[in-house]
Amino acid sequence: MSSRRPSWRVLAVTNMYPTPATPAYGAFVASQMASIAETGAGVEIDFIDGRRGMWQYALAVPRIRRLVRSGRFDLVHAHYGLAGWAAGAQPLPLVVSFCGDDLLGTPGRDDHLTWKSRIGVRLSQAAAHRADAIICKSESLRARLGAAADRERAHVIPNGVDTRVFTPGSRAAARERLGLEQAERLILFPSSPEIRRKRHDLAEAAVRVFQEEGATARLWVLHGVVPEQMPDVYRAADCLIVTSDWEGSPNVVKEALCCDIPVVSVDVGDTRLWLERAQGSALVARDPAAIAAGLRAVLGGTTRVDGSAVRQAIDARGVAARVLDVYAEAVARHRASRRAGDRGPHSRA
Repeated sequence: MSSRRPSWRVLAVTNMYPTPATPAYGAFVASQMASIAETGAGVEIDFIDGRRGMWQYALAVPRIRRLVRSGRFDLVHAHYGLAGWAAGAQPLPLVVSFCGDDLLGTPGRDDHLTWKSRIGVRLSQAAAHRADAIICKSESLRARLGAAADRERAHVIPNGVDTRVFTPGSRAAARERLGLEQAERLILFPSSPEIRRKRHDLAEAAVRVFQEEGATARLWVLHGVVPEQMPDVYRAADCLIVTSDWEGSPNVVKEALCCDIPVVSVDVGDTRLWLERAQGSALVARDPAAIAAGLRAVLGGTTRVDGSAVRQAIDARGVAARVLDVYAEAVARHRASRRAGDRGPHSRA
């Protein structure tokens, strides 16, 4: 890693970003770009609110081109494949971060990928082919890139965690601040039950088995919390439960471990990697009885979670340094391509 880096001027294009109405939406993007800005880089955000419709991405194409023509930026960093597709039709070096559904797709009620999701995956693969450098949040996401050349220039860099904020703390104090009962045993499920792939039904079934075995515990379903409250949410919980069908690199796992909170999780995304760094958690089979056994082992055991190794590995400042190295690689590749007169898929204007 180089000791001196240029102060990049970055246009961050994203379809996930906090708003007053949805303060938790894309909080990890805001956090990463804030950590990039802390290095001295200039960062400007262009938010594509794809929730309003796919046409928002088409509208973003000329807007991004106008921003680039202003001369204020050295490169574009797109978060999520569709944002990467929208950011592809401009001449600056392009870095695309893939986050999960953009390469994995999103299932409908019949458990098959929706037509909209299939289009999104195709456009994400096109964005990967255009990109000068690629960031995937986990190795499993990198493997989903369709072209060998795309996989070769992809870096696996999970989202960082601000370990100045996500730290161990008093459970009693956190519960007092959140207005929770001190004696209640809480199993945190930090996602909307409406997101099918998060498998709230499986978490419910596992907790029901746990309760039938005589345990007193409640599945604490919580989502849409302002980011500033999340450290207290983790500290207030007895454990975190993850039952998703698929993930990229779930932030909730890393954040909980950074707060020394145990995690009971199915083997999804890069969860195994982080649980292996902190004793006192449980990686379990995708079955209610197996998950209940994990809850019993974690909540009935005496081993405390030590998240110090996770905090060291995932600190946002260290992750920011790795992203800056990717920026340098993207710019160098882009310039080399231009010098060679190659206006192929990685230098489209």
